[in-house]
Amino acid sequence: MKKFLILIALIVFGYNTYSQSMHGLSYSMALPVGETSNLIGKYQWRGLAVEGKYFLGDQVTLGWQSGWNTFYSSEAGSFTEGTTTRTGTQYNWMNIWPALFTFDYFFGSDGDTQPYLGTGIGTYWVEQRTQMGLFSTTYSTWNFGIAPEIGVLFPINLYSNFYVNVKYNYGMNGNADVENYSYFTFNVGFLWY
Repeated sequence: MKKFLILIALIVFGYNTYSQSMHGLSYSMALPVGETSNLIGKYQWRGLAVEGKYFLGDQVTLGWQSGWNTFYSSEAGSFTEGTTTRTGTQYNWMNIWPALFTFDYFFGSDGDTQPYLGTGIGTYWVEQRTQMGLFSTTYSTWNFGIAPEIGVLFPINLYSNFYVNVKYNYGMNGNADVENYSYFTFNVGFLWY
């Protein structure tokens, strides 16, 4: 056990003394797909993402990413659930907060336009609410998920970059009452050193 702790300490301290870091903030738009689009099928314009990337070499980063995307739709009509039928306007909301560890690989050299590929793995907090008149149903759950991404960095100056990326978010749910969640995010933002 002692050898394991010493190894972890060497990796962490060695990593911190070598690493160069970037932090980012982006505007995040989302397109629900799969089972998520059955509940809310429209393109969504409300979202925010923050992230940190720590270089392990010239082209490889480890990091974290978090954010918030909100989904909303309304539909008028008659809705049947079990033996109950309700007529009126149904409102659906979904708020999703990812907390992911990330891995990215950058092509090209620092200071040039750099495409990159990455993936994230972690958890998603999902809150889903459906309301019709005075009745509402809310499900809140943690989901394990993955998020592959592709993006491009555009250098602004020595210390900052403009970036765009597309990320496919897939949250796997173990609760039979709530479906798995999947959506694409389209992010536009800034990364700085």
